[in-house]
Amino acid sequence: MMIGLGINIWANSLFLLPKNKIIVESEFATPTIIKLIPILFSTLGVFVAYNISFVANKFIFALKIGTLGNQLYCFLNKRWFFDKVFNDFIVKSFLCFGYEVSFKVLDKGAFEILRPYGISYTFRKLAKQISKLQNGFVYHYAFVMLIGLTIFITIISLWDFFWGG
Repeated sequence: MMIGLGINIWANSLFLLPKNKIIVESEFATPTIIKLIPILFSTLGVFVAYNISFVANKFIFALKIGTLGNQLYCFLNKRWFFDKVFNDFIVKSFLCFGYEVSFKVLDKGAFEILRPYGISYTFRKLAKQISKLQNGFVYHYAFVMLIGLTIFITIISLWDFFWGG
């Protein structure tokens, strides 16, 4: 498909089911006018945008020198505290949410536990706890070996039940 249809470069390495052959043939069955729609609309959009920019420039210039434009400018130039209300009620709540959830919970919490530092810290702590179990008595070591052997035989005998089939 990338090189071109009808070229035997792939030979039989790519197999195309007969039921999917219609997808390949749909490229040739589509009328040419349908294929040219994106180019047509892109050209039309450029033409409309270019012409509207001239109309908009004339309108903006007329608005600047007119009394309505002057009054609108004076009204919007004064401070009406729209930005203060927006920042205090909307932006501040989003920033607070982002700090509490993204930074504290994810970055400082879950990611530090799951990353290499957190994993090594967890294993270091686990190794210290396990080393406290070593007290030098042979029957304690024998008991740990018996527990390990029991778990190993249980996993081997139930392997087909849980993971096999």
